[in-house]
Amino acid sequence: MISRRDVLKTVTTGAAAAGFAQVLPMRTGYAADSIKVGCLMDLSGPFQVFGQPKLHALQLAVDEINGRGGLLGRSVELVHYDTQSDNKLYAQFGQQLALKDRVVAVHGAITSAAREVVRPIFGRAKIPYFYDMIYEGGVCDRNTIVTGPTPPQLLAKMIPYVIQKAGRRIYTVAADYNFGHYSAKWAEQIAAANGGQVVGADFVPLDVNNFGAIISKIQQARADVVYGVFVGPAHEAFYGQWAAAGLNKTIRLAGHTFGDAGENLRLPRDVTEGIIACKNLFDEVDTPANRAFQARWKAKFPSDAFIGTLAPADYQGMLLWAEAVRTAQSTDRDAILKALAGGAAIDGPSGKVRLDAKTNHCLLDMYLAEVKDGAFVVQQSWQQVAPVIDDERCDLVKTPGTNQQFGPKS
Repeated sequence: MISRRDVLKTVTTGAAAAGFAQVLPMRTGYAADSIKVGCLMDLSGPFQVFGQPKLHALQLAVDEINGRGGLLGRSVELVHYDTQSDNKLYAQFGQQLALKDRVVAVHGAITSAAREVVRPIFGRAKIPYFYDMIYEGGVCDRNTIVTGPTPPQLLAKMIPYVIQKAGRRIYTVAADYNFGHYSAKWAEQIAAANGGQVVGADFVPLDVNNFGAIISKIQQARADVVYGVFVGPAHEAFYGQWAAAGLNKTIRLAGHTFGDAGENLRLPRDVTEGIIACKNLFDEVDTPANRAFQARWKAKFPSDAFIGTLAPADYQGMLLWAEAVRTAQSTDRDAILKALAGGAAIDGPSGKVRLDAKTNHCLLDMYLAEVKDGAFVVQQSWQQVAPVIDDERCDLVKTPGTNQQFGPKS
């Protein structure tokens, strides 16, 4: 059984030094030059709890690609930098990957703010950029491929469920940057479409860890549900303060990001009991593909106490890029994008992953779960959920030059 001590040890140890790139050993039989793929990941600072598993996911994928003979007769080399939870370093190392390391693709970034630092850099350099994260949705950019779920995939399943289970009155507490603000707008729109109502919203800076005043406002608003978009270790304090006020017994909590860093394992079970989450994969999803993925992960990283809900998107993103290279028989940017738009797909631990050519987002299987006794117990599942709902604003097939982010339709 995984102990809370094991998890705490996992998420607080191990970070690559800033500026160091990992070079994979060359295998006999490969061409002399490797195919370099970049990775920008927070391996230290507040977001290392997310970054370390995501780096491990990319390393596992690269090992498996090379173990099957590499690509185009060459090995794949992962060049990664520790961005230290600092957006300035994203800009610095993004330029370095593009100009010095000359990578052919890049995976990385945790926050949406960091993504928006590097996305223009790789667009100008014509290097395909994979953003492998649950996020607020709406990015419409031919050069950016998103492998994590969008609000129409996640919230369109979770919000109707919590309204039916707990009630119509929803109070939003979200991180105070574009991820939190856009997610809150999506929640308001989807709630209204399903007979619900957002009765209040607060946006919280990432370094805030005292939620007493907000908890009082939630009580005064007579909310049935709290919709939480918490990011980083400071925000994790909400769960304990929520339980200490006794609200975990009377008001349900639906977490957009809950479980992304193993909170269900680290926090006391009486705090997490009944929290609702919706993802494209949980460690507990009991399918042959996920069980096999978990076994391979634990064989390579035996000290990892959990994998979590974010890292599999990086693993699947790397495999999707590799499939596009095989299809195109090239690492050229335009050839890769053409292969992806043409229907390149993989069977990953979360199920089939296929790119939607209009949006450069992926069709994904989705799972809705409740926490019971420290574990996610799946309540419902859906196959191949589309990344947008009745929204034609982003159509990269018709208008490939589009480069903007769309919020919820008003």
